[in-house]
Amino acid sequence: LHLDLPVRELVASGLFLALMNEGFRRTVKRLRACGASARSFRFCATAQFLTDWCVLLVLVHLTGGLSSPILAFFVFHAIIAAILLPPVGSYLHAAAGVFLVCVLAALEGIGLIQNRPVPSLWHVPHDEAVPVATALIAFATLIGGANHLAGSIARRLWARTREAMELKEKFAAEAARLRTLQEVASAVNSTLKLEDVLARVLDSATKMLRGKAASIRLLSDERTTLRLAAATGLSQAYLSKGDVEVEKSPLDMAALEGWAVQIPDVEASEALQYREEALREGIRAIICAPLLVRGRATGVLRLYCVHPRTFTKEEQTFLVAIASIGATAIENARAYQRLEQLESAKSRFVYQVAHELKAPVAAVRQMLSVLDSGLAGDLALPQRDLVGRCIRRAAELQATIDDLLALGSLKQRLPEGKLVPVLLREVLEKVMERVSTEAAEKGVEVRLKCSTPGLVVKADPGDMRTLFGNLLENAVKYTPPGGKVEFTATQEADRSVTIRCSDTGIGIPEEALPHLFEEFYRAPNAKQAHPGNGLGLALVKRVVDLYKGDIAVESKVGEGSTFTVRLPGG
Repeated sequence: LHLDLPVRELVASGLFLALMNEGFRRTVKRLRACGASARSFRFCATAQFLTDWCVLLVLVHLTGGLSSPILAFFVFHAIIAAILLPPVGSYLHAAAGVFLVCVLAALEGIGLIQNRPVPSLWHVPHDEAVPVATALIAFATLIGGANHLAGSIARRLWARTREAMELKEKFAAEAARLRTLQEVASAVNSTLKLEDVLARVLDSATKMLRGKAASIRLLSDERTTLRLAAATGLSQAYLSKGDVEVEKSPLDMAALEGWAVQIPDVEASEALQYREEALREGIRAIICAPLLVRGRATGVLRLYCVHPRTFTKEEQTFLVAIASIGATAIENARAYQRLEQLESAKSRFVYQVAHELKAPVAAVRQMLSVLDSGLAGDLALPQRDLVGRCIRRAAELQATIDDLLALGSLKQRLPEGKLVPVLLREVLEKVMERVSTEAAEKGVEVRLKCSTPGLVVKADPGDMRTLFGNLLENAVKYTPPGGKVEFTATQEADRSVTIRCSDTGIGIPEEALPHLFEEFYRAPNAKQAHPGNGLGLALVKRVVDLYKGDIAVESKVGEGSTFTVRLPGG
């Protein structure tokens, strides 16, 4: 089939269209890179459609005018416009295409533009009005119908797509809130320090709900005022305005009933006690949620925003949930504080009692020594035996008093100011001398291995003697005759010092290991083997903690134990 087509003009039109489309592609890429608005993208799309219309119009003219098969591409473009553009935009583009074809037909019909007929499946005489009008009406109807049908389908699809995207965003937001709640629960339950708990609750609420600031206020014992417990993002001037009186703050009064309450626009609301101060702070919206513990409000969590804002139900529910988690954590932290205060009071009481007993027990021991020595007169054998028993019991009581005083002294001070370089070998040798007599009587071999000479820790020498003396005394005490006790000291790569005290003693039951360093605790087999007060290892742990060290225990019943102490190097 030989067709007399203007090849050069067609090729030139095709190249021009390709170059224009490449230019539009690069333009869109730049718009995306710079984060342009949707309006810019719509303008670019409109320009591309109009360019395509014009090029198509040239191709239609070159291939027979209204008889050109390329007219079908106008329909294709109208369908694409209906899919990609809003309804009004798509109808305008379809109308523009019809208008351009009508102009071309008119210009060819009056002879201003020469018609270039080519063989085709249909032929429309360009100089006869009725066939041209019929063809144009059919063309306009086809484009309009295709545009309307495609647009209707596209709009339904876009509506479904938008619904799906909204659901996806909603689910993503809910998932993010759940993750945040889980993280908050994990974070606040990982510490019992009230300040840390409050800070983590405020930080999580502010970040998740995109607020400017947040605060937590706790109810007074009389439940009439809300006192500031913690805040973030607020100026000192605003924080120093005073406590919130519940009766003067409808916002907090309603929140204390058990639900989230919001003020979308502070300027237009009278539900806030310190409204003028809030406006000066730049606060324009507030949401308040109750801190509930077992159904009872103990305070409120407030979130502040710098612009008027209405919080969604999901955001309100989230804030109530995070406030509930925070309330439980706050209650736990406060309970822990009370326990610490009781523990501190108990320790002070025990320390005071031990201090008061020190002098009377010393006097009793002195009198018993006088009796035992015969200076107060000769004693019969039964009497001497009774006095000897009293002397041993008094010595045990004195040892307990000394341990209590040492423990109380350690609890009430920090080591700073008394730190000097301490040679570990000298300390270990001195504590070995202290138990050498008992070890020799039992036939227990005590050895020291110090692989690195000159090992030094910066500490109070008395603390080091307490630490290693108690470890060694326990090892010798609970090691049967013929056993071995060994001290080893090494320096690690990070300059820390590791000391191990190993024995072949009675060992420690596995269930006793978690309680080993508690005051007055003794393992069941230790109670059966020897008398004691359960303070030695508590002293050891306190000294290790005082110097920010670590202690670990490995033990098997009937085989022995190994205590590993790691201290920062000097």
